[in-house]
Amino acid sequence: MDTIIKDIEIKELGESKYIRPFSIHFVQDGIKRKWDCIKAHDSVSCLLYHTERDAFLFVKQFRPSLWYYQKQNGINSDELGISYEFCAGLCDKGLDEKRTMIEEIFEETGYATNDVRYITSSFTGLGFSANRQSIFYALIDESMKRGAGGGIDDEKIELCFIERAKINEFLLDESKPKGAGALFGITWFLANF
Repeated sequence: MDTIIKDIEIKELGESKYIRPFSIHFVQDGIKRKWDCIKAHDSVSCLLYHTERDAFLFVKQFRPSLWYYQKQNGINSDELGISYEFCAGLCDKGLDEKRTMIEEIFEETGYATNDVRYITSSFTGLGFSANRQSIFYALIDESMKRGAGGGIDDEKIELCFIERAKINEFLLDESKPKGAGALFGITWFLANF
């Protein structure tokens, strides 16, 4: 990914429109306990399969939290902080999940489709946030390409096609960070199509 990251500073979190930290105090089996948590938005993600290319479409982008983890743990990478993800977005616009997903697909990839199909939902960050992510899939082709993609505002998203014949190698390639939802989604797709 052709991106330049510089002038990184790590600061304490102040107010945020995306997350809110809090603690839960409770008694479990007679023992007082405290658990630190984060309230976060639910989200959607979509496995995109390009039928003409016989390939899965991932989005690549810089994730500061991934960069931080890699730096803290001495993980060297040619693409430090760059993740490979399904097209995804937060449910923070007051739209239903399907409409949110349709908008995110267009914004991030430039493909226009109204035919997104629900697979299931799962919870992410169970140890600290337990927010829900709904997973969809959609079949796309070049006739649906209506825009450049790349995200909106100051997002910098790059499209990455992985051929179906190479997907298992990609899934196991730890040098290309990806989330558990993507691993599940591809496995589900291969078992059903």
